[in-house]
Amino acid sequence: MSRSRRFFLKSMGASAGMSALYLAGSTNMALAAQNIQDTIAGAGGLMTDNEGFWKAVQKEFIVEKDLIMLNAANMTPTPKIVHDTVIEHTLDMERNCSFQNRAKYGDLNEKSRAFIAGFLGADEDEIGFVRNTSEANNTVINGLDLGPGDEVLIWDQNHPSNNASWHHKAERFGFKVVTVSTGDTLNTVDDLLAPFKAAINENTKLLSFSHISNVTGTTLPGKEMAALAHSVGAKCLMDGAQSFGYMDIDLHDDGVDFYTSSGQKWITGPREASFIYVKKETQPELWSNMVTAGWGGVKDRGARKYENLGQRDDGRVWALGRAVEFQQMIGKDRIEARTSYLASNLIAMIADRIPNSQSLTKQAEGFNSGVTVTLINTPNAAEAARKIYEEHRVSGMISARDDVLRVRLCPHYYITMDQIERTVDALVASI
Repeated sequence: MSRSRRFFLKSMGASAGMSALYLAGSTNMALAAQNIQDTIAGAGGLMTDNEGFWKAVQKEFIVEKDLIMLNAANMTPTPKIVHDTVIEHTLDMERNCSFQNRAKYGDLNEKSRAFIAGFLGADEDEIGFVRNTSEANNTVINGLDLGPGDEVLIWDQNHPSNNASWHHKAERFGFKVVTVSTGDTLNTVDDLLAPFKAAINENTKLLSFSHISNVTGTTLPGKEMAALAHSVGAKCLMDGAQSFGYMDIDLHDDGVDFYTSSGQKWITGPREASFIYVKKETQPELWSNMVTAGWGGVKDRGARKYENLGQRDDGRVWALGRAVEFQQMIGKDRIEARTSYLASNLIAMIADRIPNSQSLTKQAEGFNSGVTVTLINTPNAAEAARKIYEEHRVSGMISARDDVLRVRLCPHYYITMDQIERTVDALVASI
């Protein structure tokens, strides 16, 4: 067992006992309120449709009354332990920003690194802290040596930081970006893989894709995609902005070379605190994106060389670790099952009550996600978009174009079924 796994399991054992934060010079903060600790400790199985359990979990969030937050693909609220940690350390730094007081973050950041590594089936020296997925993706894009004759294969549903950024670098260095599209009907894993198999070749140096599309909610099979890339000697970048904190992931088992993500999405962590995973064997091929003070201490310490940022808000890095702890306390498998349950019910209810709707999130079995996208034909699309938020207090990514309402709703584990029902009521009442 790796050091990160041992540390993670030991730490999770302490968390299961709800030990307080052990930080010198800081108020002790329990991982969660006593009532939710007791609720989780007494739970058995996935608890997928146990509304009492999830309503207790929901109390750890301070979302405005009557506001239904269905925008996890963009930004989530944080549980109390996360925002309390951010506030605690912000105040601590305002009171004492001396070198001596800041020294504690060396230890806390390493604890956070160990939590993340254990959570994702990685080693500690494969995790480097960055601010968000865009910075992580660009660390890879700017760090690889590519030139004329080389090809990078991308998915047309990638986020701009994993799409437009490749084209920008290709203009400068002369390599080729090949973009593929997946079909509208994706019934099997082979349907998902087929366009990539058709486009990959001996000139392909990297296969770069979003694990889950923020455009349609389609999930690509990470392990099979990595194997496809490696079959032609290429590397594999999996953008996990929509899977970190939602899916139960084992990066060593998946075999990807790079994995990127954001803290402010599904992991319910703080803003501007995230990480990049770089497989140990791949690190010699990836240059650092930034070099500044402290380089000599990190350049030979694995993925730490990709976090040579300079001054940063270290309290947020520690808060990211606490977000991982909180989800691990609830259970990764429970969170994935619950989120998928909410999303599938939401899709089914919309289809049943709004006949003139089209779901873009009906994909191969097991490859849907918490991201649901629906198109609704309505003559008052712009007015409907306004009403959904302003009058019914449903927050998602909702836009209007001509007579089509595009509704992206992304439920997560802090949402309850009665809120899903209220959301569908709001859609029906608004169109």
